[in-house]
Amino acid sequence: MSEELKKRITDLFHEKSKGDKKMFYIRDVTKWLPDEDRHAIQNAVKVLLDEEVLVYWSSGSSSYIMLPEFFPKEEGTCS
Repeated sequence: MSEELKKRITDLFHEKSKGDKKMFYIRDVTKWLPDEDRHAIQNAVKVLLDEEVLVYWSSGSSSYIMLPEFFPKEEGTCS
């Protein structure tokens, strides 16, 4: 696993999340790095998910990847 690739992916998530869009598909990530092997990107994203650098969020029909600070908060919960 390339630490450089993981860092590039993490940096891209930070860069791309500066706009309105915070949730991305895995295919978005592979498009950001067209010169990288798709499987290497998928493996790096999996490791970043395992390390909790990135998180999954599912709407029920679609699964997204995002930075943890943008994970939707539960509506209507008391704290």
